[in-house]
Parts: sequence; C-alpha cells; structure tokens
Amino acid sequence: MRFLLMVIFLFSAVNAEESQSKKPELGFWLGASNPFPGSETSRVLNTSLGFGLFGRIQWPYNLYTEAGMSVANYPSLTERSLSTIPVYGALAYKLPFELPVSIFLKAGGGYSYVIARPANTAKWDPMAMLGTEVSFVAGKKVRIGLRIDYLRIFETIGTDIPSEAKRFYLSPLDRDYRLFNPNYYKLHDGEFFHFALMVSFLL
Repeated sequence: MRFLLMVIFLFSAVNAEESQSKKPELGFWLGASNPFPGSETSRVLNTSLGFGLFGRIQWPYNLYTEAGMSVANYPSLTERSLSTIPVYGALAYKLPFELPVSIFLKAGGGYSYVIARPANTAKWDPMAMLGTEVSFVAGKKVRIGLRIDYLRIFETIGTDIPSEAKRFYLSPLDRDYRLFNPNYYKLHDGEFFHFALMVSFLL
C-alpha cells in the first residue's frame, strides 16, 4: 500500500511539473554568497549573505531563457569589503529525466556593478555565469528548490591600466591600496558562487 501511494505521488508530481513547465516564472533566492575556494578572491574576502531576483520563460525551443540580478556585500578581516550587483541573462536546459524534481543547467553572462571599499571606487565589469538548479513544483503555482551559481567577474577584459595607476591600485580586490609604483598595478578577475534556497511563482 505504501509503495502504491509513493508511485501515485511521484506520477502526480511529474505530471504537475510537465503541465506547468511552459508558464513564465518570477522568483527570488536567498543564501550564501561565497568567494570561490582557491581563487584570488578567497584570499581577501569572506562569505556573505546574498539575495537575488530572476524571471524565466520557456524559449527558444526546449530551452529556457532566464534573466536576473543579485546583491551581495563581501566583508574581510580588514577594513576592505566588496559589493557586487550582477545583472545577467542565461539559457537553461532542463534534463529530460522522468523525476519528481527538475534539474536545470544554465550558462550565460552579463555585467556586474562592483564597489570596492574603503576607497568607494565603482565600475561595471563584464561577467560570465554558470549554474545548476534542482527544484520541484508544489501545487500549481510555486516552484521550490536549491540553486548554485558560479560567477566570474572579468576585470582583466577590456580594462587598461589607467594613468592613475601611479597613485591608485584599482583592482576590485585591492583597489583601495595607494601605490606609487605602476609596476605593482595588477588586475584580478573576481570569482564567486551562490548556494541558495529559491522560490518562484508560475504566472
């Protein structure tokens, strides 16, 4: 009897997922925003709490188009900190497995607004994004799940060492340092990942 009830539940969940899959979604996530382990970013900054918003539609073909943004402020053991506001677009592919949960793989890019403190220097940097999501539809209107996003913020692309390099070190990770030797000016890409709970609403 228990086995029969479990089969009925799984079958119902799969059918509910399929019937709702073509509806547009609006949602949010909340969770840990982390410097990527082993990166230059992780040497300087600590884990923080992040928040994001996203929307998704099934287009084109069997792919999903997702757009979103997030906010995170990364502290450190010193007076330095880094705030990021990534804005991205991505294509997502839902793995075609008959499961009570949906598994999405995502890839995309965009730009991130980066604010370095205590110097309060800020600029937009290009960004790449990879992600995965495991979620299920609860009822007919709500999707609940977990998502992991990897972000790489490219300061090394399209950024020339400015003339102020003789006076300021402008890397997002260390741009509050004032160095008088331009030979010490370096650019670092920022690497982060989000591990978060997500909720979206099917419209």
